[in-house]
Amino acid sequence: MASISATVGALDVQGIVSQLMQIERQPMDASQKKLDQYNTQLSTMGKLSSALSSLQTSMSQLASGSFLQVFKASVSDSSMGAVTTSSGGMAGTYQVSVSSLATNRQLVFDQVGGQAITDSKAAIAGAPNQLTFQINGKAQTVNLQSKPGDIVSLQSISDKINAAGVGVNASVVQNGQQYKLVLASSNSGTDNQFTITGGGTDSGTTSGSTLAGLSQSVTAAGESQSAKNAILSVNGVALTASSNKVSTAIPGAELDLYKKGDFTVSMSPDSAGVAKNLQTFVDAYNQVINEVKTARTGTMKGNASILDIQTRLQQVLSVGVEGADPVNSYAFLSQAGIALQKDGSLKLDQNAFNDALKKDKQAVSNLFGNPANTGFAQRFNKTINAMLGPGDVIETSKTSIQSRVSTEKQVQNSLQSRLDTKQSMLLQQYTRLNSTLAQMQSGSSSLFNLISR
Repeated sequence: MASISATVGALDVQGIVSQLMQIERQPMDASQKKLDQYNTQLSTMGKLSSALSSLQTSMSQLASGSFLQVFKASVSDSSMGAVTTSSGGMAGTYQVSVSSLATNRQLVFDQVGGQAITDSKAAIAGAPNQLTFQINGKAQTVNLQSKPGDIVSLQSISDKINAAGVGVNASVVQNGQQYKLVLASSNSGTDNQFTITGGGTDSGTTSGSTLAGLSQSVTAAGESQSAKNAILSVNGVALTASSNKVSTAIPGAELDLYKKGDFTVSMSPDSAGVAKNLQTFVDAYNQVINEVKTARTGTMKGNASILDIQTRLQQVLSVGVEGADPVNSYAFLSQAGIALQKDGSLKLDQNAFNDALKKDKQAVSNLFGNPANTGFAQRFNKTINAMLGPGDVIETSKTSIQSRVSTEKQVQNSLQSRLDTKQSMLLQQYTRLNSTLAQMQSGSSSLFNLISR
């Protein structure tokens, strides 16, 4: 847009042109309101799309039935270990016996030439320019010098190893006036055990290794250790694991092993956990309904396609599970305590659901998912997939709105061009008028002065 500049004279050119341009800008202002409305509509469709995706996500466990396999667990001795649960477990008592814990391989070096290290940044005589680490069949090289002549010290070796990210953690430990280099596998277990070549000998055990001019005292060798797998049994069944976090010993549970010994893990049904999964689904459904209501009372008012989202979801709820007996069993969610309210939302009656679960757990599970894919979660998933698809309500609405946005931006470009031209013309006209008036004023003043003499 052309700038408005003030010109000295009888007229306030800037003020006049500004007021005239406010009138000229009315079509542009109206267009901007339309564009703002379209952008709000796009945001509304984005929220609807997100709410539908969240509903779809909440139903993944419902369709598989795993949401019913939720258990709470406890250990008999918290100093021995801990347990966390996921899903798909089984109630019962499990006797855990730990023979040994998983360990990381660790090597400790504290001497140079048979002498203790008193300066972690001092150059190590005879150090190589690189080390090679072998972990689980993979060789990785660490360059100890960025350029020829760089000092290789205890600290620089540690820094270079950590920066390379080879699966070995390095640290420099100070004990009084002496320093030690500690190398440890990032992960425990024999699969993650490392060996080193370069400027020394790796014995493959906990002692007798040398590295880049470094060696081990008796103390350092004692502080070193070999990698081991955890060895345990659960109800007499022997297991090994590379980590002390074991997820394969008890279905639906993960054990954290703290020390050797015996302890008991108790698994029992967690009705609160089941309720949480159900409530997540109910909340996600209600969020979709809230977004529909907000859209229909806002910028999408009167848009039939928005109402269609709610209608299609309610149609799923209105059709029972095919083959299920609605009299003697469960064919509708409402029979299991998940009922449609007058305002279109869902409400969970946990007591009614628990009663249904006690009477026929399999029938309740089939309500959400079954081999025939007629469960409510399965049908919701299919319906939402369609609504989020390229040719359905969400994407077609977005495409239509984006088309209007594009058209309105073109209108604004045209209007802006006209405004710029109009403003430039007005500036020229009123500047000339102002100049003419200034000349007339000057002439009048001269004439007055002559007459006054």
